[in-house]
Amino acid sequence: MPATYTIDSDRKLVLSRIWGAATEDEIRDHGQRLRIDPAFRPDFSQLIDMRELTEILVGSKLVRDAALNQFFLPGVRRAFVATSDIAFGMAQMYAIQSESAGQTIEVFRDMKTAEAWLNSSSA
Repeated sequence: MPATYTIDSDRKLVLSRIWGAATEDEIRDHGQRLRIDPAFRPDFSQLIDMRELTEILVGSKLVRDAALNQFFLPGVRRAFVATSDIAFGMAQMYAIQSESAGQTIEVFRDMKTAEAWLNSSSA
């Protein structure tokens, strides 16, 4: 499955990774598994690594539905890292549509900048 996550309770961070060809079922499954994981806390930040994503088999309806069905608390920082233009654009679309649900999501081209932004939230 090209979508996994780990929960770092010490850092209060969910680290998600999506690679290969991402399908709607895999993205939905990732969210459902995370949502019911007993270690998940909705006040944790999230870092989503999409740098190895090779194909996006996800339609705009799923992006819109996911943006409206949030399980992270409003205002929690979430960073997407995408190097391809297609993945970056899809992540941007999700971030913009998530604003109406009070989400704070930024999209970055490199991991170092994304991590710096996430870490600046504790300042």
